[in-house]
Amino acid sequence: MKMRPSASVALAGLIALLPTTALASGVIDNVNGIALDATGKIVRFGAMLIDDDGKVAQLFPGRYQEPPRKKPKKGQSWPKGHDFKLDAGGKTMIPGLIDGHGQIMGLGLSFITLDLSDTRSLTEAQAKIRAYAQENGGRNWIVGRGWDEERWGLGRAPTAADLDAAVSDVPAWLERADSSAGWANSAALRAAGAANAARGRAGLFVGESMDAIRRVVPAPAPKDRDIALEKAQRALLTAGITAVTDMGTTIDDWQAYRRSADRGALRVRILAYAAGLPDMVTIAGPEPTPWLYDDRLRLGGVQLTLDGSLASRGAWLKAGYADAAGQRGRPLIPDTQLRNMMSRAAMDNFQIAIDASGDAAASEALDA
Repeated sequence: MKMRPSASVALAGLIALLPTTALASGVIDNVNGIALDATGKIVRFGAMLIDDDGKVAQLFPGRYQEPPRKKPKKGQSWPKGHDFKLDAGGKTMIPGLIDGHGQIMGLGLSFITLDLSDTRSLTEAQAKIRAYAQENGGRNWIVGRGWDEERWGLGRAPTAADLDAAVSDVPAWLERADSSAGWANSAALRAAGAANAARGRAGLFVGESMDAIRRVVPAPAPKDRDIALEKAQRALLTAGITAVTDMGTTIDDWQAYRRSADRGALRVRILAYAAGLPDMVTIAGPEPTPWLYDDRLRLGGVQLTLDGSLASRGAWLKAGYADAAGQRGRPLIPDTQLRNMMSRAAMDNFQIAIDASGDAAASEALDA
């Protein structure tokens, strides 16, 4: 079965703009609709009727035809019409996609901080960092993410000196595209203290060592998180993603999700996995939360990160890396501690998600 992904993406973007308030019914007409029925058979439709609760009330095989409205009896009012009607122009419409492993807040914050994901060389990244620093002269820190030395063809990790060449007067902290490593300039190393600077291997922090810098980087304000969440939702919905398993949810993330839902603005369904046991207990207490806000938000599990990423050679391998003799990565959680953490979560019925990238880490996770 052939789909038209660009068309379905465009339609999802239009749907993201539909009314989000309660009690708004309407029609989406003129679609190449594809769905599944209760038995798993493919159903094709040309129009969709949405009820006051935002649920699909009816699918129509062809274009929507407004049914004739009977004249009301004496003392009655005319039946309520639709709040909206969207002509989709024949675009393909499919069920919403579910992202099984995402970081919603990380995605949103990338839209309001320095994004290096489109850079193809160290020189290009330095130019973009330099321009960003000049355009944001009042900031106490330069924060961003998205760099990838492999994509740059650099052949090595970036250093503090590389970052100093772009910005040296204020601390700068830029996380790798996969969040497995962080890149700090000399000002950031000084802010973290001499001892932590020495651990940074000339500006590169990998795995748990990143906490040395993260602790001194100003956290996003609640208002910034609210803006980031709205931008993330719009990006997800435009891509046709309507539900996300959010891995590594912090209490600050959770509060942003709650604030959005309180305003009636949470349009993406979020199944959250807490960023470790402390956040799990702080958010949910003795057991997973129920589905909240009309099945839009739930904390159901906890994420445990057992090792780093393959790209940064932090993944825990059984044998050494082919391009880095003697390096095998290492576990971030000792074996006994891992089992205790898993037991603690399981006793309270939290689902456990273990981030294990290397084959040694995968074996350890399965054994545990």
